[in-house]
Amino acid sequence: QQLRQQLRLLRQLQLKLRLPRLAQAPRQQLPLQLKLRLRQQLRRQLRQQRLRQPPLQQPQVTSAPCPTGYVRTPSGACVNLLIDFNNCGSIGYVCSSTFTSCSNGACSGAPAVQLIGGVTITGWGGTVNVDDAYVTISLPFAIRLYGYTTSSASVQSNGCVCLAGCSSSYTNGALPSSGFSGPTAFGYWDDLYIYAGTSQSVYYGTTGTYPNRNLVFEFYMAHFGAPNLYYRFQIVFFEATPNVVRYLYYQASDSGASCTIGVQSSGTGPSMTYSVNTAGSVPAGSSTTSSATLTLTFNTASGTYSSSG
Repeated sequence: QQLRQQLRLLRQLQLKLRLPRLAQAPRQQLPLQLKLRLRQQLRRQLRQQRLRQPPLQQPQVTSAPCPTGYVRTPSGACVNLLIDFNNCGSIGYVCSSTFTSCSNGACSGAPAVQLIGGVTITGWGGTVNVDDAYVTISLPFAIRLYGYTTSSASVQSNGCVCLAGCSSSYTNGALPSSGFSGPTAFGYWDDLYIYAGTSQSVYYGTTGTYPNRNLVFEFYMAHFGAPNLYYRFQIVFFEATPNVVRYLYYQASDSGASCTIGVQSSGTGPSMTYSVNTAGSVPAGSSTTSSATLTLTFNTASGTYSSSG
């Protein structure tokens, strides 16, 4: 039976190989006659198939684009050459220990930005002075104060984050303030200023992972008319605990003497005030301060706040 199958297969190859008629050769010799020819034919076919096949392509590894203002290093990390101490002005350039920061791409004695991976408000800082302005941005997750929820917020250059009804006013006062008609976090409402040619700006970004992310706005400012009086603080919203906002202070050159700190629901509604024009209410800190000197946490659901530091 096996020999019959071999004969059938060999007859099918007869026309391709142009061999003599199989019937004229003894059956027991057929495998021997064709063995070498068959091997050669199979090798040629395999070789032709390999030549016809396209070369294997290596899978391309793609990375998510770096945030605006950041560049990718050879290791794949995204860095901001304007503020990164270890990549100041160019990739791999590390500032010496005699400096405290990388400011606008140059090693500097100015304070350093605390938020890692944050991006600046578009158009704020760099070559532009910013005074008495606010910009509305989309948020990575919805935030809430006094029961009001939004997926966008207005960042105000005088130390506030508005969930609605913002104002560019620089004249601080008691809360609630009628100039701000919606829920507003007053981290350090004062006549602040962003000077061109520095790393001063408002940086924002998230820390943590879903569903426990934190949305951080870091204000790195100076005072109007005083470019070397620094104000550095963060306003933080929590994905897991809506209605709560936290302020962390790193440096306040006038120690709160001309600012308002608190939170309000509207221009006439509920509010909470920590201080208004109170010298010594916030530690002064310094350009090297890297840990919060004061932390304030406001719970707008319960109408209470706490302080530490």
